[in-house]
Amino acid sequence: MDYPLVPKSTSKLSPGQYWAVPMANGRFACGRVLQLNTEEIPTKTRGFFGGLHDWVGDTIPTADAIAKCGLIAYGVMHIKAITTTGGAVLGERDLSLDEIEMPRMISAHGGAGTMLLDGSTHLRLATRDEWGAFPVIGCWGYNFITQIADRKLAD
Repeated sequence: MDYPLVPKSTSKLSPGQYWAVPMANGRFACGRVLQLNTEEIPTKTRGFFGGLHDWVGDTIPTADAIAKCGLIAYGVMHIKAITTTGGAVLGERDLSLDEIEMPRMISAHGGAGTMLLDGSTHLRLATRDEWGAFPVIGCWGYNFITQIADRKLAD
């Protein structure tokens, strides 16, 4: 794959790809593609499950710079979360190298149809005791990742 990549759909995305998230203070955070084509992604050709790294830099992220940096937030995103923030996918680093595991979450459906999730993948129906015990998966607007980065990572 040639980088940088400006995605027009999810067809060229793969788990582990990352992009720069410009912050209001002039620094950069880093977004990461985590899962594609799962049950909780409403528009498979344009949506993906991604995360925000616990990383900030003065320059755009590199595979070496984000190594072993955990994730601090997760959500279902549209490819415009990449193209309207950092503009392009910068590269790829295998998620297993960073020991990144998908977060346990519950679906946003609520009630008897609530699913226990591994990231955005259905595991099984959630038990009543699990309702409220795990975070609810969210769908993020195009610039929401920048808002989270500014709020959680600004110095």
